[in-house]
Amino acid sequence: MCSKGFKEVQHRSSDHKWIEFWHDGKLTRSRTKFSHNNQEINDYLIKEMSKQVNLSKKEFVDFAKCTLSQEGYVEILRSKNLL
Repeated sequence: MCSKGFKEVQHRSSDHKWIEFWHDGKLTRSRTKFSHNNQEINDYLIKEMSKQVNLSKKEFVDFAKCTLSQEGYVEILRSKNLL
């Protein structure tokens, strides 16, 4: 997701990676974390991560699979008055 406006940030917790969404040079309220290991992400984590980045579960999966573009994500955030 880092190629879609998300940037990895350093965090005190070394057991997770944190990413934040930046738009037009400004930090948004969309951020999430994920584990360093290569384990499959279960439905519960997908649901939680989707909430953190302000997407439905389906939208989040589409975003991760690259069928939802950065522009599409920005439009979703705008429609929710989050940008």
